[in-house]
Amino acid sequence: MPADDDIALDEKRVYGEKRDETDAYVASALGVTRVEVAGDQIGRFSLARQCKATGIAGGGGRLVVGTDEDVLVGTDEGFAETDFGPAAAVGLADGTPVAASPAGEVSRLVGDEWEQLGTVARPRRMDGDLLATRDGIYRVDTGLPALGAGRTVRDVAAAGPYAATADGLLAYDGEGWERVAGGDCTLVTAADDGRAHAVSEDGLLVRRGDDWHLQDIPIDAAIADITHGESLYGVTANGSMLVYATADLTPDGQAGWRSRALGVREAVGIAVP
Repeated sequence: MPADDDIALDEKRVYGEKRDETDAYVASALGVTRVEVAGDQIGRFSLARQCKATGIAGGGGRLVVGTDEDVLVGTDEGFAETDFGPAAAVGLADGTPVAASPAGEVSRLVGDEWEQLGTVARPRRMDGDLLATRDGIYRVDTGLPALGAGRTVRDVAAAGPYAATADGLLAYDGEGWERVAGGDCTLVTAADDGRAHAVSEDGLLVRRGDDWHLQDIPIDAAIADITHGESLYGVTANGSMLVYATADLTPDGQAGWRSRALGVREAVGIAVP
């Protein structure tokens, strides 16, 4: 992992004088890697926890990591174990850690104890209080009410809500799901401020107004996950971090992409607390 003297001088100026830092966390087979980002600049990164991570979720200042042994909750001192066992997917529902086991048992962390909510078939990914499974989408509440969306759901975004499916990108209107963009979709992320992106067989989709458009991305590697913070962050399966920043967040006033290899393998997720 790089030390301070590995950071370019212009990056040091950005960190020290122009922009506040954002800490993004990448989950991979190596563990959890903390990456400092400012605008479009990717700075120092280091291994925060060694483990085999299976998923990660962040928001509201909290961080939850699923591993092949347990669910970890980020603290000021590091990561606390919770005695959940192996996790297939993790999330934060209204700030409360939630997790699904490989067998489909879904629970939420109440105090120091896990409260089981129900069982689903083949949990895939979580975002907020939504869980994407082999049989569709469920809301993680006092129970697990089904929201439909069919059997081809790969990912879900609670802000929207949106679902990435083999049949296209779907949006939920309170009663059902409607396709808003075509093509086989694997990932989707959305923020409360209206930003939304998805990864489809055609490339990266971005929502502008009521429509979805393709956005160029300067990398051919498979994207493992995308999320929003100050900028748009992504990670490829082979461990390269991506940042897309708007013009007002860059030192030269030019919107665009940056990427940096993190030296990790089998990346599965990226999150901002």
